[in-house]
Amino acid sequence: MKKITLLLILAFLFSGQHQAQANNEKEPIKTLLMEYIDKMNALTQGTKKEDVLDLFDEKYNGNTVYVNLSGALVRKNYSKNDISKQLDDIINDNNYTFRLTLDKVVFQTQKERAGTISAVINFESYIDKKIAEKGTMLMDIVAISSNGGWKIVQNNMVRVSEAKDIGECVCYVYGKGSTKFVTEVYFPSGLEYSQEFDAFQVTTKNDKRIIKSDSNEFYWSRDTGKLTFKGGAIGKADNARKAVEFVLKDLYKDSCVNIVFN
Repeated sequence: MKKITLLLILAFLFSGQHQAQANNEKEPIKTLLMEYIDKMNALTQGTKKEDVLDLFDEKYNGNTVYVNLSGALVRKNYSKNDISKQLDDIINDNNYTFRLTLDKVVFQTQKERAGTISAVINFESYIDKKIAEKGTMLMDIVAISSNGGWKIVQNNMVRVSEAKDIGECVCYVYGKGSTKFVTEVYFPSGLEYSQEFDAFQVTTKNDKRIIKSDSNEFYWSRDTGKLTFKGGAIGKADNARKAVEFVLKDLYKDSCVNIVFN
């Protein structure tokens, strides 16, 4: 009886493997999409740059339309060489990680030497393990049979950002002389950009030059130009405006990867 049971289990497993293999052979375009998602998610964690690049045909051409939180459009075209540079940027940035998840397949067609698939993919990106951005991508992929395998030859993608908690910020600085400043900062906050005003005053306390904002006090050395906050160095400036910029970078470090000052 045990032998019969074992034979049935083996037969079931073999049948399952055979069925999975048959499905892969019937749907190589979907298999290629899943392989792309898996390898991108495992990039730098076992998957190498070449493993991802090998999924793309040498004549690959792609274009992306990015819709940011404000609704503005950014259009870019990509070759296989551009993909290679993007992968280098991801690998070399130790603070950046991301996750792709297949939501659903909208359309799929499979021919003997070519296939097309349209899929909705959810993405999340992190900087220093904090959520930086999340949204949705609609990918239209065309793949061809090449040298016994399947390669991505075309990818048209629309990427929509749905929430962003850390990223590029913009700041307007208004000064009154060299001792008083008012700033207007725009920073990512969930589904939109938030706005915040701050006031700074350069003054003296206990014979030390400080930059004061609300209850925060930043020490600014007259001798070296070094700026410190709670004992830690945050920058070095030779004029008041530049000193205020370093203070702002420290105050908004949890929301801003970079601040563009105007």
